[in-house]
Formats: sequence, C-alpha cells, structure tokens
Amino acid sequence: MMRTLTANSWKVITSALLVATIVAGASRATRAASSDGSDDRGGNTSVAARLGGFPGILAFLDRFVVPAEVTDPVVGPFFVPNIKEPAGDIEQCLAMLLDHDLGGSSPHFGAILADGHQCRSSMSNIHRGFGIPDFVIDRFIAIVGEQAAMAGVADSDIQEVAKVLDSYRGGVRQK
Repeated sequence: MMRTLTANSWKVITSALLVATIVAGASRATRAASSDGSDDRGGNTSVAARLGGFPGILAFLDRFVVPAEVTDPVVGPFFVPNIKEPAGDIEQCLAMLLDHDLGGSSPHFGAILADGHQCRSSMSNIHRGFGIPDFVIDRFIAIVGEQAAMAGVADSDIQEVAKVLDSYRGGVRQK
C-alpha cells in the first residue's frame, strides 16, 4: 500500500530512512570487509561502504528506521499527517543522500527515480510549513542511532551518520 508524503515530510522521513539504511548496511559491510580494510566494493572503506552502500542503507531505512520514526510519539505527528509523496520515493532519495554524504557513489541531489520522481535539493522547501522544533530533530536522529546500534553498527559509524543528519538541521528546523 502506497502512502503519500508532503515535501516537508519527505525530508525528515528521508533522513530517518537514510540513517537506518546506513546502519544496516554498515553491519553487513563490516562482516564482509577483508583483513586489509577493504570491502567487496573495490576497496571503498567509507562509512557508506561499511553500511552496505545505497542498497544497504535503503533496506535499513525501509525495515527499521521508517517504522520506528512514524510510530514515535514525538516524531510521527510531525510527518505522518503531511506525507503526500510515495514513501518508497522518499526512502530512495534519503538513502542516496546518506550514501553520498557518507562517501558513497550516489548522486547528492536531483536523481530521477524509476517512477519519474526527482529527488529534491532544498531541505527548507521540503519541510516548509512543518514547524519542526529542535527537540523533534534530536529525537529523529536519536531513533536512527538507536536502530543502528540494535543492528550492530559501529559507534563511530553511528556518529558519522548523526553528523550528516545534523548538518541538515538548519533546512528542517522551524520552516
């Protein structure tokens, strides 16, 4: 069943999904890493590679982060009622953003998905009208970290994901 998300909901949910995907991918990538520190993706030792790249990040967001974010009593009320875009599109765009910002090969913004959806570049435009306070952003990032920790992601990688998510705070906050 597809649900829709507003542009603002997309950004927050995408951020959460991306972190979740990164966490899941990191756990798998760490197990797959060879003794010389490289992984099965041509020697890329980035956080993104340790998290499983785009596919690992996307899977983690889909399975763990999004369900935790939308059911959270602090985060959910800011996003769930405003979702106007297909959730799968939001998750894919967030996974690409996280993959890119954590050293992966995904495009940063502007990717066109198989269904024709174009990932957007303005967090301010995406979250306009949500009035999201800092404590909700803090909780959003914490949920991603909690889910990553439960998936066995290294603390250092969780910290890097949190830094990436926090770097978009200004575009999400109080818009």
